[in-house]
Amino acid sequence: MTTTIQRRRGRRAIAATAIAPLLALAGAGAAHASSAPLTWTFDKCAVSASTWEGTATGLGATVPLRTQLTSAWSASHILHVTFDWEVGDLYLAPLKGTLNLETGAVVMNGTVAEGDYAGSQVHEEGQLYDGARGCFAGTITVLQSA
Repeated sequence: MTTTIQRRRGRRAIAATAIAPLLALAGAGAAHASSAPLTWTFDKCAVSASTWEGTATGLGATVPLRTQLTSAWSASHILHVTFDWEVGDLYLAPLKGTLNLETGAVVMNGTVAEGDYAGSQVHEEGQLYDGARGCFAGTITVLQSA
């Protein structure tokens, strides 16, 4: 004969079995929270023909930013560029992309080579806002590697 207590324990066991996969998924989601994209805003101006300096702000801090042009070639109104991005003491990332010479829009991608986020993908979007001084502002997003 099954008692009320035994029935309740049985229902709890069934409920726990049904909920376990959901809890595992919730735990997996929490584990990935630390790998959420990290975003910095930046502002930089040319200090020489191939070097820009400024700041990057994100993760509750503002750090020095230095970008060094390592290669460039033109195709019509698009300049194909490669830059080394040094974001404070956090990371160094070589990025490749394009600068639209008509609109001033820049988009670059690459992988962190050295530092805290080594191996992580980087995406940069910027906009020329002062052509006379060669100043750009935009965002840098780091997609953390697992």
